[in-house]
Amino acid sequence: MNFIKNHVYLPIFKNFFSVSFIMLFFLQSVAAQFTLNGKISHLNDNEAVIGAAVFITELRTGATTDINGNYRIANIPKGIYTLQISYIGHRQIVQKISIMANQSKDFGLENSGIAMEEVIVSGSSTKTLIKESPIPISALSKIQWLQGSSTNLVDAVGKLPGMSQISTGVGLSKPVIRGLGFNRVITMHDGIRQEDNQWGEEHSLHIDEYSVDRYEIIRGAGSLMYGSDGLGGVMSVLSARPVEEGKILGNAITNYQTNNGLLGISAMLAGNKKGFVWMGRVSNKNAGNYQNKYDGRVYGSNFKEFDVNGMVGVAKNWGFSRLYFSSFNQDINIVDGLRDAQGRFLKTIIENNKEKQVAVSQDELSGRAINEANTQKLNNTKISLNNYISIGKHSLTANLSYALNQRREYANVFLPNVPDLYFYLQTYYYDIRFNLAEKNGWETSIGTNGMYQTMQNKGSEVLYPNFGLLDNGIFVFTKKSFERLKLSGGLRFDSRKLSIKKLYIDADGKFQTLPQNAIEERFGGFEKTFANVTASFGGVYDLSNRLKIKANAGRGFRAPSVPEISSNGEHAGTFRYEIGNINQKSEVAFQTDLGLVYETKGFYLDLNVFQNSINNYSYSERVQSQGKDLFIGGVPVYRYQQGNARLRGIEASMTINPKQMRWFSFSQNYSLVRGQNLSAKNDSGRYLPFMPSPRWISQLKASRDRWGKRLRNTYAQIELEVYEAQNQALLANNTETPTPAYKLWNLGFGGDIVANNKTTLFSVYVSAQNLFDLAYQNHQNRLKYLDLNPVTGRQGIYNMGRNLSIKVVIPIGF
Repeated sequence: MNFIKNHVYLPIFKNFFSVSFIMLFFLQSVAAQFTLNGKISHLNDNEAVIGAAVFITELRTGATTDINGNYRIANIPKGIYTLQISYIGHRQIVQKISIMANQSKDFGLENSGIAMEEVIVSGSSTKTLIKESPIPISALSKIQWLQGSSTNLVDAVGKLPGMSQISTGVGLSKPVIRGLGFNRVITMHDGIRQEDNQWGEEHSLHIDEYSVDRYEIIRGAGSLMYGSDGLGGVMSVLSARPVEEGKILGNAITNYQTNNGLLGISAMLAGNKKGFVWMGRVSNKNAGNYQNKYDGRVYGSNFKEFDVNGMVGVAKNWGFSRLYFSSFNQDINIVDGLRDAQGRFLKTIIENNKEKQVAVSQDELSGRAINEANTQKLNNTKISLNNYISIGKHSLTANLSYALNQRREYANVFLPNVPDLYFYLQTYYYDIRFNLAEKNGWETSIGTNGMYQTMQNKGSEVLYPNFGLLDNGIFVFTKKSFERLKLSGGLRFDSRKLSIKKLYIDADGKFQTLPQNAIEERFGGFEKTFANVTASFGGVYDLSNRLKIKANAGRGFRAPSVPEISSNGEHAGTFRYEIGNINQKSEVAFQTDLGLVYETKGFYLDLNVFQNSINNYSYSERVQSQGKDLFIGGVPVYRYQQGNARLRGIEASMTINPKQMRWFSFSQNYSLVRGQNLSAKNDSGRYLPFMPSPRWISQLKASRDRWGKRLRNTYAQIELEVYEAQNQALLANNTETPTPAYKLWNLGFGGDIVANNKTTLFSVYVSAQNLFDLAYQNHQNRLKYLDLNPVTGRQGIYNMGRNLSIKVVIPIGF
């Protein structure tokens, strides 16, 4: 099959869009629609709760209470749903509700410092409860994001149990779940698989951070519902829910950070009129070079970002249909770490028609200008159609998307506007699920999803050949609820057809995809179909009203990526000459989880231990020749290798919130993962690369939902991050080095400023990270392997120093 020229699947996608839009107009006139309304009050004094979220999980719709505590949700199809009611500093309410006619229901909320996201919409048929899932799941809400500090999408969730990030400066991060990253973690965005060249170490996720309403992290066995590759898990990001009927609402978010002068602003407006829903957002972010005590300002760490995204759709009694669109645009400099004898950062200029390295001036270090000759220009344009259709007591979800990801990397001072590498990646994705009505405790979904993908090289150089990829998968997932036992599991079959084109070399030694003017065929092409079965099964048993035990076993697989097979060239963004292995085999994993949850009204404990055994684990290792590091063109050489691996770990989180002191809470979480290469030939190669350091995070928090007449939802918190030494590094051929232990102190406070009529005027969130300005290197910081600083004698670049973040949120309403 010619993947690039013969788009045989395009008519299917076009017809699906056409049919979906026809269905919108047809279904709007069908049957009556029901309404749910009521009042939310504080249990302790019966005062109205203003701004509580009332959410129907299956329909992804809901309402917010007004100044009298009243809510109203319209356009609800007949059926049984999960209702979730949440408010800052209060215990969530989750209950089943049967909608067969218009209803009115009132609720009372209890103060609590334990504010978990109870209901999760990812990783299950339509929804699940965190406490009822045998697979460990964690979540981060918009409020939790606002109360923290982050410089990019992944940075926001890096502290959740089992989560970490591989970073290249502060603008580029990749999610790592239980020590696994890259193609082993699936990212979902509003039910659509996000594809941004996941294989690259410095390839970030192209999603607007300000647009995310909630993160949901599935740790392990995540490939069952979303396709192969999810050996580590799934990171799902969800946009804001549609506003309630008859309203136009929005907000403006501003963020300033002191360390690199980051200026961020995002404005959103959304409306709902008789079931027609819409939302639009514009975001802009601009940051200078970050700084720390050892490096000063780090040249090349600045970036700028401009994003536009939104949604239009209809919500009727039959369900909903929403068309999402987004355009993500980022210009980010590349940190190369080159310095002169005085420790000053260097840049390359042209003098007398020759390259020359000169010291970077203080004005340039303090400025925000993008160096066009050493930068990445990133663009991701995506459109997707999400449908939920009620069919009697059953339901159908159908999602379809097209995404164009353009990555341009510039590294030629003579041709600063001509990209050396230009990856033109197109992805078509579909996900269709039929959800059977709950019956006798059974909830079952049957579905299929997959993607058709092509990548073309359009730059002056080539790292790996053009390719085409076709994924198809079918699955069944079911849950069964008994009185004290809840079982869930499923089976999936996937196939991936991979077609990699030939690669040639010209007289100048450069790679090219066409045979014209070539002197040698360097890569002969590759075509193969990979197929396998994945499965997951587990259960949660209630030993008592307070104690639950969990167990799960899962099998997954990941087909080789194109770079692992065919790379053969210098990749400026990773400072490596990368060589692939045409004999790459699929990774096959078997993972087991065992956990417990203990909960009272003032105490919560979640403990999980796991083991993940992976056959044919693929990794990149530095190459040596005659006992010395091998270089090609002054760049170190890395080659993809495979071996059997085993990862073991523990994750624990605990929160104490005494009944007599609901305003106070203490939380603690711990994450540990150890990765071993069981096929290593010597001790220096026995550990896997990019394993996060063992980590403790402790937090003391005081909060108050009402403080006088002008303050609401105030909080103050102090946090300690303790990173233990990471001595279990991949030392073979100087691939990695050990990383010493360090501690970081953080502070935060904020709240809502309200008017006399109790409406919020604006909200303020202040966060100080690395309060004592510690100079440190995270083990997953790629910049720690750059050149030695000749003045300090320290290797590489250090992480960001002290940083104060101030966010102001101004609500907009009509």
